[in-house]
Amino acid sequence: MAINNQLKPEISVIIPTCNRPELLPRAIKSVLNQTFQDFEIIVVDDGDKISAEKAMAQFNDGRLKYIKHEKRQGGGAARNTGLRNSQGEYIAFLDDDDEYLPSKLKRLYGIMKEYETEADFVFCTVTNYYEKDNKVVTTKIDELGAFNYFNMLLAHQIRILTPATLIKKSALMDIGGFDENLPSNQEWDLMIRLSKKSKGYGINTSLVKVYIPTDGHINADFGRRIKGREMIINKHFADLKERPEVLANHYFWLGLFCRDNKQFKEARDYFKKAWQEKFKFLFFAHYLSMVFSGAVYKIIYKGI
Repeated sequence: MAINNQLKPEISVIIPTCNRPELLPRAIKSVLNQTFQDFEIIVVDDGDKISAEKAMAQFNDGRLKYIKHEKRQGGGAARNTGLRNSQGEYIAFLDDDDEYLPSKLKRLYGIMKEYETEADFVFCTVTNYYEKDNKVVTTKIDELGAFNYFNMLLAHQIRILTPATLIKKSALMDIGGFDENLPSNQEWDLMIRLSKKSKGYGINTSLVKVYIPTDGHINADFGRRIKGREMIINKHFADLKERPEVLANHYFWLGLFCRDNKQFKEARDYFKKAWQEKFKFLFFAHYLSMVFSGAVYKIIYKGI
């Protein structure tokens, strides 16, 4: 497909990057190698230690834009900066350490154009590459086609990673983009808010490679995970309160995170909230394990 740089691109691909410019070229190349070529790439540099400017210099393509934050603002803010400076009708995201398969944009764009009266976003599955165990796992979607994913996302029964999506820019602007105040779970929160207003269209085809590092991944930081989930619960409390079992499950997982982070009082309180919201012996037993030591605690870890 010939590109006319005087016209607005159909798709804007937003790549936030932070202090790891050595990884960025792989991500950019995976976009440049797409079978669908009507795009722009917006790299937003949120790094406060190492600039990505030299990594960008190796590319000579008028479709690339580079924006540098004066100070570090976080991944949500970087994506919002890209969104505000985008020209495409549709938005795609890519993390600086991941990569698209060559047909990612073409496949999702085709589905979007076919179903855009029904859905404001389309998404695929991803293949996770775990550095620690040298393990490869491809995700799966149970509910396919045009579907209201709100309840599943609210319950965290499905993860829709932003690199796996193609989203109408108008829909993203309508919900205000990413919540820059969240220390974690920005993607999850975005997709909850988006799916509350819009249907999505999911396909069971892996079109993105996601690399999970041994160290430094946000999922390894219990403090940020706990704070992020607490904020998600507070933010969406009205919808969660209408779904007691879902709310109880969120409290239970917060209890597990707190326990593993050695915040035992907080763990006890969240386990208590879980069984008070929706009684299950599992919740109650974990609460007792935080109240008493010894036998009950050992039972928990034998598989209750």
